[in-house]
Amino acid sequence: MTEEKKIEDDNNETKNESNEAEGQKDETIEEEQFELPPVNFENLILNFYNLAMMSFGVRDPESGKIIRNLPMAKHNIDTLGMLQEKTKGNLSVPESNLLENLLYDLRMNYLRALKQDNQE
Repeated sequence: MTEEKKIEDDNNETKNESNEAEGQKDETIEEEQFELPPVNFENLILNFYNLAMMSFGVRDPESGKIIRNLPMAKHNIDTLGMLQEKTKGNLSVPESNLLENLLYDLRMNYLRALKQDNQE
């Protein structure tokens, strides 16, 4: 049996390469190793927080303009609010406090962003 691989060369031309799958191990490219954060509730809510914060404004490197996506920010805030409601009574005190503080911060930033958009 043969296995087909597509390989891109330096000129972005695609080539097909066949090699025998039996008796040969696939060569793997060593990727840069980095440590992933632990999978826990705190990191989950921090991910939503970061997504919402990025939606408040990211500078476009080409134009230099700030790109905002307030509907996406609101969606992430609402998602965190839903998680707060669904997990009420099931969180540790530090988790509950973190979620409450992040939501407060996001809601205040959202109101500031709305006010700023209305003034422009």
